[in-house]
Amino acid sequence: MRLLIILITLISFFSCKSEKKSSKDIEANDHQFVINNEVEGHLFYEIILDVVVKKDDKFHVFYKDFNNSGYAPERALMNEVKGSEDVQSIVFKIPEEIIPNGLRIDFGVNYSQEPIVLKNLKIRYDKKEFYFDDGKFEQLFKPSKYASYNNTAKLIVTQPIDGAYDPNFVSVNIEGIVFPMLD
Repeated sequence: MRLLIILITLISFFSCKSEKKSSKDIEANDHQFVINNEVEGHLFYEIILDVVVKKDDKFHVFYKDFNNSGYAPERALMNEVKGSEDVQSIVFKIPEEIIPNGLRIDFGVNYSQEPIVLKNLKIRYDKKEFYFDDGKFEQLFKPSKYASYNNTAKLIVTQPIDGAYDPNFVSVNIEGIVFPMLD
């Protein structure tokens, strides 16, 4: 099992490296963005998770903006995830006209979920992409007590505690990432 995870991580690493070389990199406010001309540009934010999720589940993304200081069900997006040994992309589309300044990513409701491999997390606006790689995920997202993250193996481990289960990661303020994407 460990050998399989290492092999998947290495393949993903080299695939991502070659993908970034073909794109144009730009820097703004100490953050590096990639211009991806291979995607159709949309004028709304997308949160894209590339993950290996072995059992069926439901993932949520909550967002807050400048009109709302907290996370609430009316600002939640949900995607059903089919269990698979393969990497799959889960895309959450933030409504147009919303500029998110905070995100909360809920990694499932399935109590018996196996460890989740987080291959990639990115935010896209139009053709600009920001990747939470090179330690940025663990730097900009903090786990709840029901989840932990191993940066070396790119694993998210979820666990119920006393019958409760809410594995999520909450971002710090992401204004410095989303505002430069509008330019």
